[in-house]
Order: sequence, then structure tokens, then C-alpha cells
Amino acid sequence: MTGAPKRRVPGLTLLTAMRPYQWPKNGIVFAALVFSAGEAWQVREPDTWWPLLWRTAALFALWCLASSAVYLINDVRDRELDSVHPRKSRRPIARGDISPRAALAAALVLLAVAIPPAFLLDAMAGAVLAGYAAVMISYSAGLKSVPVLDIIILCTGVVARAVGGATVIDVQISPWLYVCSSFAALFFATSKRWAEYRQFGPDAHTHRPSLAGYPGELLNQLLNISAATALVTYALYTIESKNVPDDGRMALTIPFVAFALFRYLFLLNGPRKTDAPDQIMFTDPQIILAALSFVAVAGGVLLSR
Repeated sequence: MTGAPKRRVPGLTLLTAMRPYQWPKNGIVFAALVFSAGEAWQVREPDTWWPLLWRTAALFALWCLASSAVYLINDVRDRELDSVHPRKSRRPIARGDISPRAALAAALVLLAVAIPPAFLLDAMAGAVLAGYAAVMISYSAGLKSVPVLDIIILCTGVVARAVGGATVIDVQISPWLYVCSSFAALFFATSKRWAEYRQFGPDAHTHRPSLAGYPGELLNQLLNISAATALVTYALYTIESKNVPDDGRMALTIPFVAFALFRYLFLLNGPRKTDAPDQIMFTDPQIILAALSFVAVAGGVLLSR
């Protein structure tokens, strides 16, 4: 006698399909707020930071909704490929728990809820969010299959978050931070493709078509170049940026960034293969400790100026 099929709660299933575990990536919208400490606001003066905090938090929530809409559209597009993938086959749309029509309807609702309020917060922030949605929908529709262009598009999404966070509170952040975040995004996008290549080998393109145009050597080179450039540009940011103390104390955070980066590379190329390396950041104790140490030191430096 077989057990009764597990009953799935529709609302919970939709929430799962929205990938809330990816929402922390939208935290980059807080970069402008954090790195403007001591200039645009003072920690001991709530009147200076409270309005900026709630505007940034509101934008963060809207980015979460819009990015979830993009994930739903992407999963509808990739449902056939995902259905034969060892991990992605558990996604609600690939598994058949949510119909493509229902998923697309939910995506439209999310975009309708997210984009207009973003324009009310700030016209430029709304335009950035709308542009992000348009570009990422085009990415899901076919651009994701174009080698190199696929990872460049993902980089623009990270920069868009940083720009949106700066415009919504009307502050300027260093161009170095934009450059650094771009190469960091390039590094993580390349690392995911490198991980898939290592796990699936010559058949990797059956799960991600763009991998057919990436020789393994090229992926490895792109990974190393983007890692080195991200670290160097961050180091330059801590020294050259006008948004950090001019005594160079922000450079104290470089060792934590370097350690986390090298630890990530170590795990990425270790014996345990995975096609979801981004989860390493949220599960590895050493990376988590490095991140917390970075936050503590950076916070102390920025708030003490």
C-alpha cells in the first residue's frame, strides 16, 4: 500500500517558486546607505538616517518582488530543461506544482505591485528597476544562451541594484564601488558556470545551453581574472574612494574580503562538486565568520569618522 500523495499548499508553493532565498542578493541596494555613513547621515542623529533607511528598505522590498517575478518567468521558460536537472527538477514549476499560466500571471502581478511604487519613491530608482526587469526578461527569453553576454547581463543587474539604492536616497557613491560590484558579480556568475561544467562535464550544455560556447579553460580563466580584478578594485576602493575615511583605515577590511574570496575558490574547486556554489556563501562557517568580521570592522570604521 502506497502512502497518500503529499498535499501542497498553493500559497507556500508559489512562495517557494519565488525563490526567497535569493532575496539577500538585493541587499546591495543598501550599499549607498551604508557607505554614506558619516557624510549623508550621523548615527547619533536619527532624523538624518531614519528617512533614508525606510526609503532604502522599501526599495529593497520592491526589488525582491521584481526579482521574484523574473525568476518565475525564467522558470517557465526553462521548465523542460529543469525537469531533467538533478536539483532544479524540484522547483515547483518544473515539477508541475504550478502551471506556466499561473506562474506568468503571478509574475505580472508582482511586477505591477513592484514597479509603480518604485517610481513613487524616486523616478530614477523606478526607471532602474523597470529597466532591470526588461533586461532580465530578455535574458530569460533567449539572451541567456549567448556565451559571455549572459554573464555580462547578470553583472548589470548587480550594478542596477547599487545605482537604485543610491538614487532613492539621493547620494553619490564611488565609481570604484560600481566597478568592484561589477567584477564581483562577474566572478559569481562565472563561478556558477564553472561549477556546472565541473559537475556535468561535456553534458553541461544540456542543462545550460550557453555552456556549449564555453571551453573549460576559458571558464577557468574568466573565473581567475574576475576574482583578481574584484579583489584589486575593492582594495583601490578602500584607498581611493571619497566615500570612505581618507586615512586609509577602510583597508583593514581587505583581509576579510580576500579570505572569503579565496575560501570560496577553495570550496568551488574542491572534491565536493555542486552546481549551486552561491549557497556556499550562506552555509560555510568560515565565510560567514569572515563576513561578520568584515561588517564589524567596516561598521566601526565608517561610523567613527
